[in-house]
Amino acid sequence: MAGSTSGELPAPSNDGPRMPRPDVPRYFRIACQFWDDEAVSQFSDQLKLFALYTLTNKHRTLEGFYVIPAEYIAADLNWPLRRVKALMEELCHVGFARYDPKTRLLLIRNALKYQQPDSLNVQKGVLARVHGLPDNQDMLREFLTLARKHCLRKGLSAFAQGLPALLDREFPHIAKGHQAVTDV
Repeated sequence: MAGSTSGELPAPSNDGPRMPRPDVPRYFRIACQFWDDEAVSQFSDQLKLFALYTLTNKHRTLEGFYVIPAEYIAADLNWPLRRVKALMEELCHVGFARYDPKTRLLLIRNALKYQQPDSLNVQKGVLARVHGLPDNQDMLREFLTLARKHCLRKGLSAFAQGLPALLDREFPHIAKGHQAVTDV
């Protein structure tokens, strides 16, 4: 670094949008309870590998709600598309995830149980990513329900516990409809 003698990084410039740094790895927590989970223990080895792929691929987000075409999965794993589709159906059948082949949306049902937003910027990132997803009201409704279930637990940070309210404000048409259903 030219001009830096103190070992400090130069201050970021305000010359435009920040680009992701290739030298800073993206990471997500994979809970060790994955292996102890009663349902996962019943998975075939192939389904376990497939489930781990959904938790670790480069499209995955903290909130576990993202777009991933089955064709990408097949290419990444070097598996036939029919195998990927069959495993995705099985993963959904056992309740690990939900997938919509039309919008290519994948929702990992327990993602927010193991990793929640830990800052205002992470909350903003979640909101921006969810806003950018293809329209699927049913999956969005389920995501909001899961956020309430997983983020309102005692002992979590204020940022984690604040996520459901932020989502409700950002998606009032979903939150309102959900409240009407749950209040009955």
